[in-house]
Amino acid sequence: MAVKVKNYAVVQLPVKDLEASVSWYQNVLGIPFTFEFRPGDNEAWLNVGGVGLGLIRSPKVPSLDFTNSRGQLQPIFSLQVDNIHSVYQELKEKGVETGELVYKKSGGYSFTLRDPDGHLSNLWGGWPSAEDERAHS
Repeated sequence: MAVKVKNYAVVQLPVKDLEASVSWYQNVLGIPFTFEFRPGDNEAWLNVGGVGLGLIRSPKVPSLDFTNSRGQLQPIFSLQVDNIHSVYQELKEKGVETGELVYKKSGGYSFTLRDPDGHLSNLWGGWPSAEDERAHS
């Protein structure tokens, strides 16, 4: 029998200030808990569409972003959102460090952002509509 991976189970992020990270991921991105979290715990588990996002208290937090072969900064993970234009505006108004909202042909709209530990991630608005594709031809 060949191994067949079905899905991601968890993604773990090292964080220095767990309580601040929990607050940011819940209040800024609206991600709910998977399990109960109590201040003082060493990890918090959030639920991103059925995949666990573990925020793990760590004394040393490495940089998790990288550059591709063209020298462009890349995030480790992307999260999908609805209404990406309004999400982008809301996060900018809240003072969240965001990159530019960009459109990639056949890929749709996305932008980068950083969490309190400096982890670079990406919010993606889903596959583009036919109207978006025509507007960007």
